[in-house]
Amino acid sequence: MPESTRDLTDYSFTRFANLDFYRQVNSRLLDLADVGKNQTIVDLGCGTGAVTRLMLDRIVSARQTVIYAIDHSSAAIRQAIAELGDRKTAMVKFVQAEVQNLRSAVQDQVDSIVYCNSIHYVPDKGKLLDDVRSSLRPGGTLAFNTTFFEGSNPPESETFYRRWMMRSLRILVREHGLRPVKADKTEARRQLSAEGYKLLLREHGFGVSKAEVIPVEFPLEGYIDISGFRDFIEGTLPGVPLEAGSDSLKRGAKEAFEDLKIQFVPRNWLNVVAVRA
Repeated sequence: MPESTRDLTDYSFTRFANLDFYRQVNSRLLDLADVGKNQTIVDLGCGTGAVTRLMLDRIVSARQTVIYAIDHSSAAIRQAIAELGDRKTAMVKFVQAEVQNLRSAVQDQVDSIVYCNSIHYVPDKGKLLDDVRSSLRPGGTLAFNTTFFEGSNPPESETFYRRWMMRSLRILVREHGLRPVKADKTEARRQLSAEGYKLLLREHGFGVSKAEVIPVEFPLEGYIDISGFRDFIEGTLPGVPLEAGSDSLKRGAKEAFEDLKIQFVPRNWLNVVAVRA
């Protein structure tokens, strides 16, 4: 089915990706990986280009650098090209492809692959790592981050999440007459720990160069924007229509913040830089 404008504007990751704290999280990952010194870089799952723009800020030698910005969505790529505007120089090459088709999308080996806040969605992470390893030159780096891992929610945040889900489900049932379909649980809800990711990387031919868990103050704005993202809605309220799910999650988040009289919720982010052996 062709992508619609509504799908892109209403249920894309764009609003969340442009939040200040999210840019800071991804900037930290790019700096850890020293991405700007590489000559060939892949922005895997580039979406509408938020991380691509951060990469451009860090490029040391523009004439010698190529960024392959890859995403499955043609609509997202079109928006990324439009938003980059004059900054879309010859160094950025957009490629429409699925993550699992990385090897065919970029046939030459590259220096660095960056995959921001998406690896938790991949069902077969081992297969992904094998493909990434084949796409990297020896000594090349994979940098990824995620806030959906075992340990992402500090104990002090659990009260908020229970209240958020309780409020959201109440709104969903009372005002939309709907309930989630538990059998439709998505891969984003099945999480590895930080140590689990390290072990998986070593099993697939990577040495772990840097790994850190950093605390982030997640504001209400972040929960509102993530509640408008298709993958998050489908993962949190499986089987529920997007419009009803988004409305319930957004209103539930607002009510939970008001109930608890809080300004932000603590959350952990996992950053990993691995080197192809």
